[in-house]
Parts: sequence; structure tokens; C-alpha cells
Amino acid sequence: MSRQQLAVQRARKSFQTGKTKPLESRIHQLRNLLRFVTERRKDIAEAVKKDLSKSEHGTELFETLGVEGEIKLAIEKLAEWAAPRPVEKNLLTISDEVFVHPEPLGVVLIIGAWNYPWAITLQPLVGAIAAGNAAVIKPSEVCCHSAKVMEELLPRYLDKVRLLPCWMTFLVHVV
Repeated sequence: MSRQQLAVQRARKSFQTGKTKPLESRIHQLRNLLRFVTERRKDIAEAVKKDLSKSEHGTELFETLGVEGEIKLAIEKLAEWAAPRPVEKNLLTISDEVFVHPEPLGVVLIIGAWNYPWAITLQPLVGAIAAGNAAVIKPSEVCCHSAKVMEELLPRYLDKVRLLPCWMTFLVHVV
């Protein structure tokens, strides 16, 4: 079995345990991700400087501020987004209580881009965590310094992160 298949298999297995489904678990992960972005701002800026020669202010403006906003919005609205919503009744369901109940689907693959290595990688991760899915992250191989910072520091903040050498860089399995 290849490393990529192993990463996806582990993510599926973790998702099937149901650990990602409770709202409290999702909010906890999102708060940890927010802590990561705010506490490691300097590390992120240094990595982007080495990869793309962007300034610290440019990194904050185009990479981290948007991610922080996405995380805060997800934390604030998660209970509302995950709540069952009533559905209009028809002739077949007139005597029933009918709801749409949002459910996580499983495993999400997030492939980062070289031009915005943090924003384009972490913003979809926010959505995946908020939805209750497990995620496999594949950062851009072009931004090797950013990928290295993700590899070293994300496991300190997110629960059960597994790093697997893969493609040109690595896959991160976030549960």
C-alpha cells in the first residue's frame, strides 16, 4: 500500500470512530487551529519570506488574517450551521416532521497552492473541521519552508495529526 493510500485509510478509520462528529470536538479543534495561527505568526511569516520573499505585513494581510476570520466565523456559527432545518412539507410528508440534518461525509483532501501556501491550505481545513470531516493535507512542494513549518508545528496544536512522507512533501491527517 502506498503512503498516500495509507494516509487516506487512516483518515477514514479515524472518521469512522465518530470522534470528529460532536460539535464540542469541532470547536475545540478550531480553537486550537486559531491558537496555532496566532501563536506561530512569526514562524509562518519567516517561512513565507523564505519561500516567496513576501514581507511580514504582506503575509499577515494575505495569509493569516483571512484564516483567523474564517475560524472565528466558523466557531461563532457552527451550532447554527449544524442544526437541523425544517423542510417544506408536501402531500407525502404532510403528517410527518421533516428536517434536513447536516452530516459529515468523511475524508477531505486539501491540496495547497504555492502562491498562498497558508491561506489556500488552512481555509479549506477550517471548513473540513467545522463540517466534522477528517482531512488529509498536501502542501505545495514549491513552498518547502511553509510545508516544513506545517509538518513540525500543526501536530502540536491539532489532535491526532499524523505526518506521512508523500509526493514531494507530506500528507497531514487531521482528526
